[in-house]
Amino acid sequence: MVSESDFTLTCNFTIQSDFCTPETCCLEQGQIQYIPNLAGNALFTAIFAILIIPQLLFGIRYKTWSFMSWLCLGLIGEAVGYIGRIMLNDNIFSFNGFLIYLIPLTIAPAFITASIYLCLARVIYIVDPNLMHTRLKPMTYTKIFVTFDIISLVLQGAGGGVAATANDKKGSDMGVNIMIAGLAFQVVSLLIFIGLCSDFAWRLYKGIVSKKMRLTVADTDTSYPPAQGLARRPTWMRRSEEVGGDSTIDYTSIKTSMMFKGFIVALVVAVFLILARSAYRLAELQSGFDGELANDEVTFMILEGPMIILSCIALTVFHPCFAMRGLWSMKDFKKRAGSPDAGEKLMMTSTPNSAVNSRGGSQEDVTDEQRAPAVGAEV
Repeated sequence: MVSESDFTLTCNFTIQSDFCTPETCCLEQGQIQYIPNLAGNALFTAIFAILIIPQLLFGIRYKTWSFMSWLCLGLIGEAVGYIGRIMLNDNIFSFNGFLIYLIPLTIAPAFITASIYLCLARVIYIVDPNLMHTRLKPMTYTKIFVTFDIISLVLQGAGGGVAATANDKKGSDMGVNIMIAGLAFQVVSLLIFIGLCSDFAWRLYKGIVSKKMRLTVADTDTSYPPAQGLARRPTWMRRSEEVGGDSTIDYTSIKTSMMFKGFIVALVVAVFLILARSAYRLAELQSGFDGELANDEVTFMILEGPMIILSCIALTVFHPCFAMRGLWSMKDFKKRAGSPDAGEKLMMTSTPNSAVNSRGGSQEDVTDEQRAPAVGAEV
Protein backbone atom coordinates (compact mmCIF):
# COMPACT_ATOMS: atom_id res chain seq x y z
CA MET A 1 0.00 0.00 0.00
CA VAL A 2 1.28 3.45 -0.96
CA SER A 3 1.91 5.94 1.84
CA GLU A 4 2.80 9.63 1.77
CA SER A 5 6.41 8.81 2.68
CA ASP A 6 6.81 6.90 -0.60
CA PHE A 7 6.62 10.06 -2.72
CA THR A 8 9.62 11.98 -3.89
CA LEU A 9 10.07 15.32 -2.19
CA THR A 10 10.89 17.07 -5.45
CA CYS A 11 7.95 18.01 -7.66
CA ASN A 12 8.38 17.58 -11.41
CA PHE A 13 5.66 19.54 -13.17
CA THR A 14 7.02 18.64 -16.61
CA ILE A 15 5.32 15.25 -16.23
CA GLN A 16 1.58 15.10 -16.84
CA SER A 17 -0.36 13.86 -13.84
CA ASP A 18 -1.60 10.71 -15.60
CA PHE A 19 1.99 9.59 -16.14
CA CYS A 20 3.21 10.36 -12.63
CA THR A 21 4.38 7.76 -10.14
CA PRO A 22 5.43 8.20 -6.51
CA GLU A 23 9.04 7.88 -7.66
CA THR A 24 8.82 10.70 -10.23
CA CYS A 25 6.28 13.16 -8.78
CA CYS A 26 5.50 14.69 -5.40
CA LEU A 27 2.22 14.26 -3.54
CA GLU A 28 1.17 17.84 -4.40
CA GLN A 29 0.95 16.77 -8.05
CA GLY A 30 -1.79 14.28 -7.22
CA GLN A 31 -5.48 14.88 -7.95
CA ILE A 32 -5.85 15.59 -4.23
CA GLN A 33 -2.97 16.28 -1.86
CA TYR A 34 -3.37 13.33 0.50
CA ILE A 35 -3.81 9.57 0.23
CA PRO A 36 -7.46 8.73 1.00
CA ASN A 37 -7.82 6.33 3.92
CA LEU A 38 -8.60 2.89 2.48
CA ALA A 39 -10.44 1.41 5.47
CA GLY A 40 -12.68 4.44 6.04
CA ASN A 41 -13.66 4.84 2.39
CA ALA A 42 -14.25 1.10 1.98
CA LEU A 43 -16.51 1.17 5.05
CA PHE A 44 -18.56 4.08 3.70
CA THR A 45 -18.86 2.32 0.32
CA ALA A 46 -20.17 -0.83 2.00
CA ILE A 47 -22.67 1.09 4.17
CA PHE A 48 -24.17 2.94 1.20
CA ALA A 49 -24.34 -0.27 -0.85
CA ILE A 50 -26.08 -2.11 1.99
CA LEU A 51 -28.62 0.71 2.48
CA ILE A 52 -29.75 0.29 -1.13
CA ILE A 53 -31.12 -3.19 -0.34
CA PRO A 54 -33.89 -2.26 2.16
CA GLN A 55 -34.86 0.73 0.02
CA LEU A 56 -35.42 -1.56 -2.95
CA LEU A 57 -37.29 -4.11 -0.83
CA PHE A 58 -39.57 -1.54 0.80
CA GLY A 59 -40.06 0.42 -2.41
CA ILE A 60 -41.10 -2.60 -4.45
CA ARG A 61 -43.20 -4.15 -1.68
CA TYR A 62 -45.11 -0.97 -0.81
CA LYS A 63 -44.88 0.76 -4.21
CA THR A 64 -43.10 3.88 -2.97
CA TRP A 65 -41.61 4.17 -6.45
CA SER A 66 -40.66 7.85 -6.49
CA PHE A 67 -39.18 7.85 -2.98
CA MET A 68 -37.27 4.64 -3.74
CA SER A 69 -35.96 5.93 -7.08
CA TRP A 70 -34.58 9.24 -5.82
CA LEU A 71 -33.10 7.80 -2.64
CA CYS A 72 -31.51 4.84 -4.43
CA LEU A 73 -29.96 7.18 -7.00
CA GLY A 74 -28.45 9.12 -4.11
CA LEU A 75 -27.16 5.99 -2.41
CA ILE A 76 -25.68 4.66 -5.64
CA GLY A 77 -23.99 8.01 -6.26
CA GLU A 78 -22.49 7.98 -2.77
CA ALA A 79 -21.22 4.40 -3.16
CA VAL A 80 -19.69 5.17 -6.57
CA GLY A 81 -18.06 8.32 -5.21
CA TYR A 82 -16.31 6.41 -2.44
CA ILE A 83 -15.19 3.80 -4.95
CA GLY A 84 -13.49 6.71 -6.74
CA ARG A 85 -11.71 7.58 -3.50
CA ILE A 86 -10.55 3.97 -3.17
CA MET A 87 -9.13 4.27 -6.69
CA LEU A 88 -7.27 7.40 -5.59
CA ASN A 89 -5.86 5.46 -2.66
CA ASP A 90 -4.35 3.05 -5.16
CA ASN A 91 -3.21 5.82 -7.53
CA ILE A 92 -3.44 9.41 -6.37
CA PHE A 93 -2.62 10.57 -9.89
CA SER A 94 -5.61 8.79 -11.49
CA PHE A 95 -7.76 11.31 -13.34
CA ASN A 96 -10.55 8.78 -13.79
CA GLY A 97 -10.54 8.08 -10.06
CA PHE A 98 -10.81 11.80 -9.39
CA LEU A 99 -13.79 12.16 -11.74
CA ILE A 100 -15.53 9.14 -10.21
CA TYR A 101 -14.98 10.62 -6.75
CA LEU A 102 -15.80 14.27 -7.44
CA ILE A 103 -18.99 14.28 -9.49
CA PRO A 104 -21.08 11.52 -7.80
CA LEU A 105 -20.26 12.70 -4.27
CA THR A 106 -21.10 16.26 -5.24
CA ILE A 107 -24.53 15.59 -6.74
CA ALA A 108 -25.71 12.50 -4.78
CA PRO A 109 -27.23 14.44 -1.82
CA ALA A 110 -29.45 16.35 -4.27
CA PHE A 111 -31.21 13.07 -5.10
CA ILE A 112 -31.70 12.35 -1.41
CA THR A 113 -33.20 15.78 -0.71
CA ALA A 114 -35.61 15.18 -3.63
CA SER A 115 -36.91 12.07 -1.85
CA ILE A 116 -37.45 14.19 1.27
CA TYR A 117 -39.34 16.85 -0.68
CA LEU A 118 -41.71 14.16 -1.98
CA CYS A 119 -42.73 13.34 1.60
CA LEU A 120 -44.02 16.81 2.48
CA ALA A 121 -47.25 16.62 0.46
CA ARG A 122 -48.13 13.25 2.03
CA VAL A 123 -47.43 14.53 5.51
CA ILE A 124 -49.72 17.53 4.94
CA TYR A 125 -52.58 15.30 3.81
CA ILE A 126 -52.25 13.20 6.97
CA VAL A 127 -51.88 15.96 9.58
CA ASP A 128 -54.18 18.48 7.85
CA PRO A 129 -56.58 16.48 5.62
CA ASN A 130 -58.88 19.49 5.09
CA LEU A 131 -55.88 21.58 3.99
CA MET A 132 -56.97 24.45 6.20
CA HIS A 133 -53.57 25.45 7.60
CA THR A 134 -51.31 25.18 4.60
CA ARG A 135 -50.54 28.23 2.49
CA LEU A 136 -50.16 26.20 -0.72
CA LYS A 137 -51.58 22.99 -2.13
CA PRO A 138 -49.52 19.99 -0.93
CA MET A 139 -48.22 19.07 -4.37
CA THR A 140 -47.26 22.68 -5.06
CA TYR A 141 -44.63 22.46 -2.32
CA THR A 142 -43.27 19.26 -3.86
CA LYS A 143 -43.17 20.64 -7.40
CA ILE A 144 -41.38 23.81 -6.30
CA PHE A 145 -38.66 22.10 -4.29
CA VAL A 146 -38.08 19.19 -6.65
CA THR A 147 -37.61 21.79 -9.40
CA PHE A 148 -35.13 23.65 -7.18
CA ASP A 149 -33.36 20.37 -6.52
CA ILE A 150 -33.04 19.54 -10.21
CA ILE A 151 -31.59 23.00 -10.90
CA SER A 152 -29.08 22.49 -8.10
CA LEU A 153 -28.22 19.03 -9.37
CA VAL A 154 -27.62 20.27 -12.93
CA LEU A 155 -25.42 23.13 -11.75
CA GLN A 156 -23.33 20.90 -9.49
CA GLY A 157 -22.96 18.16 -12.08
CA ALA A 158 -22.09 20.56 -14.87
CA GLY A 159 -19.65 22.47 -12.69
CA GLY A 160 -17.96 19.26 -11.57
CA GLY A 161 -17.60 18.13 -15.16
CA VAL A 162 -16.14 21.45 -16.31
CA ALA A 163 -13.74 21.68 -13.37
CA ALA A 164 -12.52 18.11 -13.72
CA THR A 165 -11.95 18.25 -17.48
CA ALA A 166 -10.52 21.79 -17.69
CA ASN A 167 -7.08 22.10 -19.29
CA ASP A 168 -6.14 25.32 -17.53
CA LYS A 169 -6.74 27.15 -14.26
CA LYS A 170 -9.29 29.49 -15.82
CA GLY A 171 -11.46 26.59 -16.93
CA SER A 172 -11.05 24.85 -13.59
CA ASP A 173 -12.02 28.00 -11.70
CA MET A 174 -15.10 28.41 -13.88
CA GLY A 175 -16.18 24.85 -13.11
CA VAL A 176 -15.63 25.37 -9.40
CA ASN A 177 -17.70 28.56 -9.51
CA ILE A 178 -20.57 26.71 -11.20
CA MET A 179 -20.38 24.03 -8.52
CA ILE A 180 -20.40 26.70 -5.84
CA ALA A 181 -23.51 28.23 -7.43
CA GLY A 182 -25.22 24.81 -7.41
CA LEU A 183 -24.31 24.12 -3.79
CA ALA A 184 -25.36 27.62 -2.75
CA PHE A 185 -28.69 27.11 -4.53
CA GLN A 186 -29.14 23.82 -2.67
CA VAL A 187 -28.39 25.42 0.70
CA VAL A 188 -30.83 28.27 0.03
CA SER A 189 -33.50 25.79 -1.14
CA LEU A 190 -33.09 23.77 2.05
CA LEU A 191 -33.37 26.89 4.18
CA ILE A 192 -36.57 27.94 2.36
CA PHE A 193 -37.91 24.40 2.78
CA ILE A 194 -37.17 24.49 6.51
CA GLY A 195 -38.84 27.89 6.76
CA LEU A 196 -42.05 26.82 4.99
CA CYS A 197 -42.25 23.55 6.96
CA SER A 198 -41.80 25.48 10.19
CA ASP A 199 -44.49 27.94 9.11
CA PHE A 200 -46.94 25.11 8.36
CA ALA A 201 -46.17 23.38 11.69
CA TRP A 202 -46.70 26.63 13.59
CA ARG A 203 -50.00 27.37 11.84
CA LEU A 204 -51.19 23.82 12.48
CA TYR A 205 -50.16 23.99 16.14
CA LYS A 206 -51.82 27.35 16.72
CA GLY A 207 -54.89 26.53 14.60
CA ILE A 208 -54.30 29.42 12.21
CA VAL A 209 -56.62 29.09 9.24
CA SER A 210 -55.25 29.94 5.81
CA LYS A 211 -56.25 33.12 4.05
CA LYS A 212 -59.74 33.29 2.53
CA MET A 213 -60.84 30.12 4.35
CA ARG A 214 -64.12 30.21 6.24
CA LEU A 215 -64.71 27.77 9.03
CA THR A 216 -68.02 26.31 10.13
CA VAL A 217 -68.06 25.79 13.90
CA ALA A 218 -70.78 23.48 15.16
CA ASP A 219 -72.29 23.70 18.63
CA THR A 220 -70.38 21.43 20.99
CA ASP A 221 -72.80 19.92 23.47
CA THR A 222 -71.30 17.67 26.13
CA SER A 223 -74.74 16.24 26.89
CA TYR A 224 -74.58 14.22 23.67
CA PRO A 225 -73.36 10.64 23.76
CA PRO A 226 -69.75 10.21 22.62
CA ALA A 227 -70.66 9.19 19.07
CA GLN A 228 -72.97 12.17 18.60
CA GLY A 229 -70.56 14.47 20.41
CA LEU A 230 -67.91 13.55 17.88
CA ALA A 231 -70.22 14.64 15.07
CA ARG A 232 -70.62 17.98 16.84
CA ARG A 233 -66.90 18.72 16.78
CA PRO A 234 -65.76 21.67 14.66
CA THR A 235 -65.12 20.65 11.07
CA TRP A 236 -61.43 21.57 11.30
CA MET A 237 -60.99 19.02 14.09
CA ARG A 238 -62.83 16.14 12.42
CA ARG A 239 -61.04 13.09 11.14
CA SER A 240 -60.63 12.71 7.40
CA GLU A 241 -63.29 10.02 7.13
CA GLU A 242 -65.83 12.44 8.63
CA VAL A 243 -65.37 14.94 5.83
CA GLY A 244 -65.97 12.69 2.88
CA GLY A 245 -62.94 10.39 3.00
CA ASP A 246 -62.68 6.63 3.18
CA SER A 247 -64.06 5.46 6.53
CA THR A 248 -61.52 2.62 6.64
CA ILE A 249 -58.60 5.03 6.99
CA ASP A 250 -58.09 6.58 10.40
CA TYR A 251 -55.68 9.47 9.89
CA THR A 252 -55.83 10.35 13.56
CA SER A 253 -54.31 7.01 14.55
CA ILE A 254 -51.66 7.35 11.82
CA LYS A 255 -50.47 10.78 12.84
CA THR A 256 -50.46 9.91 16.55
CA SER A 257 -48.50 6.68 16.07
CA MET A 258 -44.91 6.45 17.28
CA MET A 259 -43.75 5.39 13.82
CA PHE A 260 -45.21 8.49 12.17
CA LYS A 261 -43.76 10.75 14.85
CA GLY A 262 -40.41 9.04 14.39
CA PHE A 263 -40.72 9.58 10.65
CA ILE A 264 -41.22 13.32 11.17
CA VAL A 265 -38.16 13.42 13.43
CA ALA A 266 -36.20 11.44 10.81
CA LEU A 267 -37.13 13.97 8.12
CA VAL A 268 -36.04 16.87 10.33
CA VAL A 269 -32.76 15.17 11.23
CA ALA A 270 -32.06 14.28 7.60
CA VAL A 271 -32.72 17.81 6.36
CA PHE A 272 -30.40 19.41 8.92
CA LEU A 273 -27.64 16.84 8.38
CA ILE A 274 -27.74 17.35 4.62
CA LEU A 275 -27.79 21.11 5.18
CA ALA A 276 -24.65 20.81 7.34
CA ARG A 277 -22.95 18.69 4.67
CA SER A 278 -23.89 21.10 1.88
CA ALA A 279 -22.66 24.09 3.88
CA TYR A 280 -19.36 22.29 4.45
CA ARG A 281 -18.92 21.47 0.76
CA LEU A 282 -19.77 25.07 -0.11
CA ALA A 283 -17.04 26.32 2.22
CA GLU A 284 -14.67 23.67 0.91
CA LEU A 285 -15.01 24.78 -2.70
CA GLN A 286 -14.65 28.47 -1.89
CA SER A 287 -10.87 28.01 -1.77
CA GLY A 288 -10.77 25.63 -4.76
CA PHE A 289 -9.42 22.10 -5.08
CA ASP A 290 -6.01 23.24 -3.84
CA GLY A 291 -7.39 24.88 -0.71
CA GLU A 292 -6.64 23.76 2.82
CA LEU A 293 -10.20 22.61 3.59
CA ALA A 294 -10.48 20.65 0.32
CA ASN A 295 -7.37 18.68 1.31
CA ASP A 296 -8.27 18.03 4.95
CA GLU A 297 -9.36 14.39 5.01
CA VAL A 298 -10.37 14.32 8.67
CA THR A 299 -12.92 17.10 8.18
CA PHE A 300 -14.13 15.46 4.97
CA MET A 301 -14.63 12.08 6.64
CA ILE A 302 -16.69 13.71 9.42
CA LEU A 303 -18.82 16.23 7.55
CA GLU A 304 -19.38 14.42 4.24
CA GLY A 305 -20.01 10.67 4.54
CA PRO A 306 -21.43 10.40 8.08
CA MET A 307 -23.93 13.23 7.50
CA ILE A 308 -25.43 11.41 4.53
CA ILE A 309 -25.17 7.97 6.14
CA LEU A 310 -27.10 9.08 9.23
CA SER A 311 -29.72 10.76 7.02
CA CYS A 312 -30.25 7.61 4.97
CA ILE A 313 -30.36 5.36 8.03
CA ALA A 314 -33.05 7.59 9.55
CA LEU A 315 -35.08 7.46 6.32
CA THR A 316 -34.69 3.67 6.23
CA VAL A 317 -35.58 2.89 9.85
CA PHE A 318 -38.56 5.26 9.72
CA HIS A 319 -39.49 4.48 6.14
CA PRO A 320 -42.64 6.22 4.85
CA CYS A 321 -44.17 2.84 3.96
CA PHE A 322 -44.40 2.08 7.69
CA ALA A 323 -45.12 5.60 8.91
CA MET A 324 -47.96 6.06 6.41
CA ARG A 325 -49.17 2.45 6.70
CA GLY A 326 -48.72 1.59 3.06
CA LEU A 327 -50.06 4.88 1.66
CA TRP A 328 -47.85 6.66 -0.84
CA SER A 329 -49.64 7.33 -4.12
CA MET A 330 -51.09 10.83 -4.22
CA LYS A 331 -54.19 9.33 -5.87
CA ASP A 332 -54.73 7.25 -2.75
CA PHE A 333 -54.40 10.28 -0.50
CA LYS A 334 -56.82 12.37 -2.53
CA LYS A 335 -59.27 9.50 -2.80
CA ARG A 336 -59.18 8.47 0.84
CA ALA A 337 -58.64 11.77 2.57
CA GLY A 338 -60.94 13.63 0.26
CA SER A 339 -59.72 16.08 -2.33
CA PRO A 340 -59.33 19.76 -1.41
CA ASP A 341 -62.51 20.52 -3.32
CA ALA A 342 -64.45 17.92 -1.36
CA GLY A 343 -63.11 19.27 1.92
CA GLU A 344 -63.92 22.84 0.98
CA LYS A 345 -67.59 21.95 0.59
CA LEU A 346 -67.66 21.36 4.32
CA MET A 347 -65.15 24.03 5.31
CA MET A 348 -66.38 26.94 3.23
CA THR A 349 -69.56 28.91 3.73
CA SER A 350 -71.29 30.98 1.12
CA THR A 351 -72.62 33.56 3.55
CA PRO A 352 -70.83 34.74 6.67
CA ASN A 353 -72.49 34.91 10.08
CA SER A 354 -75.34 32.56 9.14
CA ALA A 355 -76.98 30.10 11.53
CA VAL A 356 -75.49 26.67 11.60
CA ASN A 357 -77.72 24.25 13.40
CA SER A 358 -81.07 23.85 15.01
CA ARG A 359 -79.66 23.71 18.56
CA GLY A 360 -78.71 27.36 18.62
CA GLY A 361 -75.15 27.00 17.42
CA SER A 362 -73.57 29.95 15.62
CA GLN A 363 -71.17 30.27 12.73
CA GLU A 364 -67.98 32.29 12.83
CA ASP A 365 -66.64 33.77 9.65
CA VAL A 366 -62.90 33.08 9.92
CA THR A 367 -61.09 35.20 7.42
CA ASP A 368 -57.51 36.18 6.68
CA GLU A 369 -55.20 34.84 9.38
CA GLN A 370 -57.69 34.37 12.27
CA ARG A 371 -57.11 31.40 14.52
CA ALA A 372 -59.54 28.50 14.59
CA PRO A 373 -61.27 28.03 17.94
CA ALA A 374 -60.40 25.04 20.10
CA VAL A 375 -62.71 22.10 20.60
CA GLY A 376 -65.47 22.87 23.02
CA ALA A 377 -65.03 26.62 22.78
CA GLU A 378 -68.21 28.63 23.00
CA VAL A 379 -68.94 30.76 19.95
